Amino acid sequence: MARFLEVPKRKDGQVQYRLLFLDKLHPLAEFDQQGNIRSLFVYADRSNAPTLMLRGGKTWRLIADHLGSIRLVIDAETGQIGQRIDYDAWGRVTHDSQPGFQPFGFAGGLYDPDTGLTRFGARDYDAETGRWTAKDPILFDGGDSNRSLPLN
Repeated sequence: MARFLEVPKRKDGQVQYRLLFLDKLHPLAEFDQQGNIRSLFVYADRSNAPTLMLRGGKTWRLIADHLGSIRLVIDAETGQIGQRIDYDAWGRVTHDSQPGFQPFGFAGGLYDPDTGLTRFGARDYDAETGRWTAKDPILFDGGDSNRSLPLN
């Protein structure tokens, strides 16, 4: 049986929206302040960000770059661009035509415009400094060196 996790996004003590997660990395739905479904996310051809978003009675195609950063959100029926996001090399947002339209940011992480941080499961990335805000929680559990390549 699947166990879902619901996480509220708060600002000034008030819930702005809630995300329903399948696991730590994959939000399935976004709910507004009243608990109504705002968006549903469909994962198909990549693991770190959804391929489709169902929102406002429309199906939106989320176009990502090679890192998994969402760059364009396109109406699947009309081809109209609903959102365009540009990033610099470190993941700073340099242009966002519709902030808050969808929660995915640099490399498919969850972007928080209030803090400027991008959430990747167990820790946050700060694009302003180009650094993680905490140490990797698995430390050396992935192998005997954090510099080696997997299976080498």
